[in-house]
Amino acid sequence: MKILIFYRNLRQGGVQRMMVNFANHMIETGSEVTLLLISREGEFLSLVKPNVKIKTLEANGKNYLKALVAELKYGRYDSMFTATPTLNTLSILSQKLSGTRTRVIISERSDTTREFLDGGIKTYKLSFLLIPLLYRFAHAIVAVSKGVASGLGKFAWLDEKKIHVIYNPAFDSSQQYQLHEPVDEPWLEKKETQVVISAGRLTEQKNFPLLFNAVKLIKERGISLRLIIIGDGPLRVSLQNLIDDLGLTENVKMVGFKINPIAWISKSDVFVMSSAWEGFGNILVDALASGTTIVSTACKSGPAEILADGKYGYLTSVSDPNEMADKILYALAHPMPQSELLERAKSFERSTIMRKYESLFAEIN
Repeated sequence: MKILIFYRNLRQGGVQRMMVNFANHMIETGSEVTLLLISREGEFLSLVKPNVKIKTLEANGKNYLKALVAELKYGRYDSMFTATPTLNTLSILSQKLSGTRTRVIISERSDTTREFLDGGIKTYKLSFLLIPLLYRFAHAIVAVSKGVASGLGKFAWLDEKKIHVIYNPAFDSSQQYQLHEPVDEPWLEKKETQVVISAGRLTEQKNFPLLFNAVKLIKERGISLRLIIIGDGPLRVSLQNLIDDLGLTENVKMVGFKINPIAWISKSDVFVMSSAWEGFGNILVDALASGTTIVSTACKSGPAEILADGKYGYLTSVSDPNEMADKILYALAHPMPQSELLERAKSFERSTIMRKYESLFAEIN
């Protein structure tokens, strides 16, 4: 099978990580895989297997539609896989205009309604308005959680039965070896107090101010605690300013993006996700695989599904720092059994989930 995987770039992010996992797996099945990027850049480029062909979309004047139509005509692909509303709608239009027999599989990775409401770029919002019109012409639609499928069905006026729920292939047995890799961080190497870790792009979606305010409340109770944030993004300066304004300069540290966050998480006492919304939450599977007790907001969509409504992690509100502070302290005092967390992580094992994609691709070709 000749497969085209289309995405923006391979910078830090859950979708980029998924695209790399997908490309690497499909090449192992004997498929011919091309990874087409709008911009050939990102931390995950180094993880792409050498026999995956990487191309850059040649779009003069940013005419991506014309360039993608040309690529489909030239490449004669059996299937095309992409993600997020902008690229999903672009891919469906391109396939129709190309006149090719390429089967288009689109995937929705986040809470569609929330992404639309918070999307600030006009062209980005326009792609959402095209969802009800164009998504029905995709040959297959994948949602990364039941919550995403439900929201997309309502937003796009689609029967949920036509949406395939396939969780992200976020666990791999190799992660167990990565747990023990050293990290260059004094707060973790020589612990003087308990350390909490969070990870994600520094964006509004990740809702880090909620976590910072929870840490401030814990500090005001006279309890010593440190927080490490893994990740980078556009809000780095404003978040650092907030840390300073809250008087947390000695309690909170942002260490930037790390290619192997599980090595860091495994050395912490609790992992916290403070997101306002998600689609799945790959990093929660990393935390499960590390055996680290989790506190997560019960946001739409994904975290509550991953954590089985609180069985494998403590859930908290998306807007109450007092509740989050209480849950963090409770989690520190009541860690969950590591063996049970690891078994839950295996529910999202890469090869098992990728077989679902293999079956889907075979079904529509």
